[in-house]
Amino acid sequence: MEASVIIPAYNASSTLPATLSSIDEAAKFFGGSVETIVIEDKEGKGPSWARNRALEKATGKYIFFCDADDMVEKEFFFRPILEMEKTHSQMCFFSYEGGPNLPEETVEGKALVRERYLPAFFGYSIDDVRRWNKGGSLAEHKLPGQVWRCVFRRSFLEENSLRFEEEMTFFEDAAFLSSCIASAEKVSSISDRLYRYIPRPDGNLATGWRGKRNWEYKFLSLEFRRRLDARHGGEIWKYCKASCVFSALELLKARAGWRKYVSCDCVAEAIRDFPISMRHIVVAAAVLFLRLWNLKRALFA
Repeated sequence: MEASVIIPAYNASSTLPATLSSIDEAAKFFGGSVETIVIEDKEGKGPSWARNRALEKATGKYIFFCDADDMVEKEFFFRPILEMEKTHSQMCFFSYEGGPNLPEETVEGKALVRERYLPAFFGYSIDDVRRWNKGGSLAEHKLPGQVWRCVFRRSFLEENSLRFEEEMTFFEDAAFLSSCIASAEKVSSISDRLYRYIPRPDGNLATGWRGKRNWEYKFLSLEFRRRLDARHGGEIWKYCKASCVFSALELLKARAGWRKYVSCDCVAEAIRDFPISMRHIVVAAAVLFLRLWNLKRALFA
């Protein structure tokens, strides 16, 4: 089997037929063998659970992902596989309708791959904040983290035991991409717009920011980043250190669990190292408050 396309489906009976039809057209244009694996999530366990079940079944040389309410262009299979056969890359990013323009490039070497792509999905580094303090953009290197905008060699996923974090039901795509980038030796990107993302007002991305679910995600994300850093010998944390501080500030603003969050040793360290600037006086004041709170906690522990 040349390609496997994985589709998690939850209450998708009205949209899935159009999705499958577009995949069939893309498979015909490709001309190679394609298997479509739909995993119905009847109990609402989340897309990570469904995608992991599908990865257990997949037999294709290349793994694609698609959501059950989106559609793909006819070159969805053909163009990325052609690029990966040419470059021998382990992953290949492509763009989508309405998404950012991607360069035609191949990045080789684990260190270079991480420098190029981890800042896009993994969080904000201290260097990002320094650039922001000088008037630059904090999100200069950010890219959308949806997993359906990338194709993977199945052998790469299997050799590195790469799977989705099932406890994460929000931004699980970006976590998976970060895990893959941390392990990859060669990554390509192409400029072709091969996917039609259809936003839904009740979709995961639209509703995930609401209330308690967002605050719980902060802790899940922190634990994921710590595990990934430990798995790669402490080489990964630097790419997300400042993100912990921004999360602490969000929790402080909402008065939701911030004491527990900033009490974590790694977060306390990030707060100490966070470069403050009067250019962002509200952030500076809040970070100083958190430093003083941690100091008081340490003194009276």
